Amino acid sequence: MPAHHKGDRKPYTVRPPREVASLLEEKFAQSGVSSMAQYLADVLALHADRPDLVRELGKDHKEVLPLAM
Repeated sequence: MPAHHKGDRKPYTVRPPREVASLLEEKFAQSGVSSMAQYLADVLALHADRPDLVRELGKDHKEVLPLAM
């Protein structure tokens, strides 16, 4: 299934030190964000003082099924 379009984005290749990568992986696993790429995009948006561009990080994403009628 194709991924949902998330708007105009610029791709970057990032190679953080392994110690930093390990910490990011731990934080990502605890965040509930759907992917590492989205987690990093959200972290960067917050760092750039653009919380309006955060899609998932820190937002409550409780999946619920619709009620049967």
